[in-house]
Amino acid sequence: MTVETKEQSAVRPAERVGRRHWTQVDRAFGIRMATLVQPAPPYSALYGLVKVGLVGLDWAHRQAGLYPTHVFLREAERRRALDLRPTLTGWLDIATEHGAGKYMNDDYLSPFSRFPDFSAESILSDLFDRIRAYFAMNAPFGQVGAEKGLARLCWLLATLEYVYRNDLVDEPFYRLFQESTPTVEQLHAAADEAVVTESVELVRRLHTSGSLNEMRRLAGHPPTGRPWGIARPVFGSYWSDNDILVGGPNGATLIDVSSVIATNKLSRSRRWIWRLLACAWLDTADAYRIRNVALYFARHGVLVAWPLDALTEALLAGEDPERARREFLELASRLREESVGRGEAGDTGEDPNEGVTGNPH
Repeated sequence: MTVETKEQSAVRPAERVGRRHWTQVDRAFGIRMATLVQPAPPYSALYGLVKVGLVGLDWAHRQAGLYPTHVFLREAERRRALDLRPTLTGWLDIATEHGAGKYMNDDYLSPFSRFPDFSAESILSDLFDRIRAYFAMNAPFGQVGAEKGLARLCWLLATLEYVYRNDLVDEPFYRLFQESTPTVEQLHAAADEAVVTESVELVRRLHTSGSLNEMRRLAGHPPTGRPWGIARPVFGSYWSDNDILVGGPNGATLIDVSSVIATNKLSRSRRWIWRLLACAWLDTADAYRIRNVALYFARHGVLVAWPLDALTEALLAGEDPERARREFLELASRLREESVGRGEAGDTGEDPNEGVTGNPH
């Protein structure tokens, strides 16, 4: 990875910035990459809104059900759309282990709520309607679109999803909701211009470096208007906001999108690669048909990909791959059972795809 990136100049902030800037750019660009491959709900943003109590769970499910990936589900399934995730072979139901309902008390209110009611639902409905419409018109799959406008919306979604994995107190954006309900225009105007500018540069680098064309090749050169794969695939009931999956005729490629600058830290590089292998191993049903894995270094415009079998052999250095995977899955299962015992997750043992219909693509 160091060899691939060292000859490439990196996209950097125009001036000295703090840690928040790097995080916001990473999240916003991750969202933009997700929209390049599939018109799916911004899962973590909707989870975040539920978690902090700005919206109710039913609202979040309704919004998820309006996205093209979910709109053709049966009505009963659309009422819990946020817990249903498309795969290359069907649907995955994560409600039991990691559904949005885990943030609800028996009274259907979030124990993490920082707001007294759901009065922001109306304005947020308007916001999400506009976001869907803008992306539909200005963000064609696998192509550069109206990037400055898209970057502002990606920043908004990234800010909404921040509190899903972090504490609300760290995100000043939510102060807009504490004294009154802001307008869509106020929310749109709140975007950080430095983050917007840098996000546009990252998309430009994706295009000019040839990495976008390479992803198109890995996706099997899909025709214009057809999704390339899966945004934020789920492994073991969890997902990374920076993962995308592009599906080709000979199997899919799992891509971890990274906005780091330094790629020469061996321990971190090993973690990246082993995480990709672990995700592939966790797909025991072969729902995503992963045959290749890759890292995309957004600031350098470099895509580094490996055939899954070849990478596995190289990492295991002569050990039996099937035995190693079996031992890994046994460990993962044991850790999951311990998590269930602590009340952090649950597992009914039912087929997660049972009874779910609709075209996820």
